[in-house]
Amino acid sequence: MLLARERKILVLLYSKKRKFTTNELANALHVSMRTIKTDIKRIMEELEGENTGCTINTKAGQGIWITYDEKGRQYLDNLLMNGDNFSFVLPENRKYYVALRLLDAEDYISMESIAESMYVSKGTIVNSINELTPAMEKMGLILEKKVKYGMRLLGEEGKLRIARAYVIRKLVSNQGNYISSKLQQFFEEIDLEKINDIIQEAEKKLEFILADTSYSELVIQLAIIVKRIGKGKSCTLEEELNNYSLKKEWNIMQYISKRLEEEFKIRLSDGDRSYLLINLLGINAQNEAPLAEESLSNIEELDATSLKIWEEILKETGDVYSENLVKDNMLKCALFMHLSAMFNRLRHQIRLENCMKHMVREELVYEVEVASYMARLISERFNVELGENEICDIAMYLGASLEREKAQKGMCKPTIIVVCGSGMGTAQFIEARLIRMFPNITISKILPITLAKTEIKPGNQDFVISTVPLILEGVDVISVSPVLTENDVLAIDKRLNPDKVSILIESQEKYPNLFGLINEKISIFKCDCKSKEEVISLMGNRLLYEKYVDEGYTESAFKREELAPTSIGDCFAVPHAFEGHVLKKGIGLMTLKKPIMWGNEKVQIVLMLALDARAQDLFKGVFSELADITKDTEAITKILSADKLSNIQLK
Repeated sequence: MLLARERKILVLLYSKKRKFTTNELANALHVSMRTIKTDIKRIMEELEGENTGCTINTKAGQGIWITYDEKGRQYLDNLLMNGDNFSFVLPENRKYYVALRLLDAEDYISMESIAESMYVSKGTIVNSINELTPAMEKMGLILEKKVKYGMRLLGEEGKLRIARAYVIRKLVSNQGNYISSKLQQFFEEIDLEKINDIIQEAEKKLEFILADTSYSELVIQLAIIVKRIGKGKSCTLEEELNNYSLKKEWNIMQYISKRLEEEFKIRLSDGDRSYLLINLLGINAQNEAPLAEESLSNIEELDATSLKIWEEILKETGDVYSENLVKDNMLKCALFMHLSAMFNRLRHQIRLENCMKHMVREELVYEVEVASYMARLISERFNVELGENEICDIAMYLGASLEREKAQKGMCKPTIIVVCGSGMGTAQFIEARLIRMFPNITISKILPITLAKTEIKPGNQDFVISTVPLILEGVDVISVSPVLTENDVLAIDKRLNPDKVSILIESQEKYPNLFGLINEKISIFKCDCKSKEEVISLMGNRLLYEKYVDEGYTESAFKREELAPTSIGDCFAVPHAFEGHVLKKGIGLMTLKKPIMWGNEKVQIVLMLALDARAQDLFKGVFSELADITKDTEAITKILSADKLSNIQLK
């Protein structure tokens, strides 16, 4: 068995994916070089003895690094998600462990004691505290410091619970078969399997299904409730419970509250029940009816005033992008219900991370653009602040609607089950795209991972398509990305038609829409801009000077960035204005000498768009090519090395 420090070494090598010197590892773990050499030798013996599929490599003058096969990758992923103190070596995680120390402390706690428990310096903890303070203040908590005593977090009990859930979500992946084991380290005194049993009993008895992200969120919240009540901490929320007595979440709250009291020998106050209810109102609990039937039947139950506003938003968005959104009843209802839960979360400062947002922004570039416009309208009309996570949620629902529109009528033959771990929006998107790409299949069920093992039996379906890692004895499972990439489509087509070469994805001349609009006059190569603000100002002025846009364009582009960064991954950003401001269509290209931070992404290629969304075919064509070019390493290399537009020859 690997020791704690040895596990940290493995995680550091795996997460950074580069070669380390012995001295670098010694400094990272605050031990001697001799200790590191001893640890490396023991790790090598342990990995070889257990046949893990991983190998530690050492070479004089090069350093220490790790290699692994598919089995090794799974071993390391499991280690990464289930270790105890391994994440302390990762700077991006360290501040969240500091937050947990503060949230768990009964009284003042010193920086020195936190630093000692995490094997880092006091200065490192000071930096983490400085990073944490704005986020804690935004959640309504105050960091109080007292000389000779230390510091503590102060705030209402409900806000302390919400903050703890937020921190744990930052540290734990919320998909996969083993969510309880991943969470157990944060609740050592609580048997999370009991909480799993309670949730699954509630699903069966009250006939609802939780999306996997919502399932893991509820496990976290129930564990926090049990833990805090066990410490004598009860909520004093003033939420009027009876206002929600006719909602389905009311019955779920009543059932789960009773079972928690029975199983853990605790007593929930009205405030604790209110806290549980506001969390249930913010998660994705859907009926066990097919998605289409549920959406169409529930449309009449929506609040008439809010629904009217929502229809106006759909119509305005559809008009701008020439999409017939308002007539899609499934989109109208499903997304509205999603937004209702979202609004409730935001009202109580509960912000859920969209674990797929990076993939969504890379693969669904057009849908994210439409969702960004819609998010602005939602923020204005409903007076809520939406961010990148919420925009990516909306993009999945829009993607489902657009896929349904493209779907072709056909007789269904092979029967499949879809296992989807990211909520109803993703489920609808996967279902719609599968039906369009493969009209001769029947999708018999869409299940969350928690029900996969009990609901899927050998022989009841031809095969299973899963967006999360899944192994079922005697069942053929195809693992796919939640956004169903081209490679996923090819894999499914190969399974359906093993004897033919897939022709689903047609080749064509590379990026004709993009490079047909890029002009030398609005292109700047190997620029030394240091920030996205510099880039937008410089490119906006160039477009204005060349009469591609009007004077309001640059200001509108900055407002678009405030809603969500326009970086789309793999070193690209596509800043642009909202509707209007375009005098003639074109794309400004800028390459940078060195990458700059654009939101949470590093960017070195900027494509500033002067496009009218109403020119639908061209607009969609450009965004489709954007999704492709970000994955074209040859194109990226040629663009970055070019000194002028004519140097970029892509065939």
